[in-house]
Amino acid sequence: MGLNVALIGVGRWGKNHARVLSQLRGSYLDSLFIVDKNVKRAREVAAKYPVDGIYESIEELLKGEKSVDAAVIAVPTVFHYKVASALLPYMDVFIEKPLAATLEEGESLLSLARKENRVVAVGHIERFNPVVKVCMKMVEGSEIVGMTARRLGPGPAGGYTLNLGVGHDLLVHDIDIVNLFMGSLPRAVYARTYKTGNFPYEVEVAALYEYDGTTAFLEASWRTAPKYKHRSFEVRLVDKVVAADYILRRIVIDEGIERWEIGGGREAVTHMERTGIEVSYLQEEPLRLEMIDFLESVKTGRKPMADIIDGYIALKSVVYALKSGELGERVTFEWDELSKYA
Repeated sequence: MGLNVALIGVGRWGKNHARVLSQLRGSYLDSLFIVDKNVKRAREVAAKYPVDGIYESIEELLKGEKSVDAAVIAVPTVFHYKVASALLPYMDVFIEKPLAATLEEGESLLSLARKENRVVAVGHIERFNPVVKVCMKMVEGSEIVGMTARRLGPGPAGGYTLNLGVGHDLLVHDIDIVNLFMGSLPRAVYARTYKTGNFPYEVEVAALYEYDGTTAFLEASWRTAPKYKHRSFEVRLVDKVVAADYILRRIVIDEGIERWEIGGGREAVTHMERTGIEVSYLQEEPLRLEMIDFLESVKTGRKPMADIIDGYIALKSVVYALKSGELGERVTFEWDELSKYA
């Protein structure tokens, strides 16, 4: 039996959710409802993808559809808390990253989700990127001695501020992936942040996170040319570096150099870099995999691949980096609050 699902917000990214959710009708969904205060935009989306109802507000949805099982929240970041807190008493929810705008909002959602015993997934889509899965398999069982990540691209059009700064928008992806690889929580962070013009939030963050016995250096920036976009990470092991490009879906394994004696006191140096690992684009779209994971979690009650705890950890990691940037000093983490939601 399929689920009745509501999609809250069909803007720039919500349209993609509408496309993917409509593809899952029959296998995972019985019904799909759209909620957006911009009715014209909602009708345009509904004309492309079959839906079973359009509503201007959550209140209208709850009055009109009593059997909604789950909601996908794809509204701007500043509205995540308001929308999620209104829906959690009634249904399981998927919240696009980041979990919320502030730590206070994030912890309030943690408390409410626990009280209502709800499945909550957070949209850390890179966990479903095939290059992440391949690299995780490559480093499995090895000691990670360091990581780096770089996420660069043009900033929001027209000075759009509802998704806050580059920390909440971009850095949150990479710190989540680093936490996944490390299998532990950061202990401290030292960061620098930069602002430009009249934009009220940071447009660049460079953050050094400390873990037990290792570090991760992450860069996120909107200070690029309009057409420039870069997404990559590296995992450093004792004997090699595994580097991945999210966009090209290309993985490079750098195994260092090897020296060969060729006689007469001479030697040759061979670089042992092994390239050519191309992850196929024919694999299922990460957003589709993410939605299937959420819907299966709703049906079975199991933990989503990126649940509300993961979302809160990523949010706090970003907030503390921004705090370090403001103070100009190293900031240490305390994670005692997580014990309440274990």
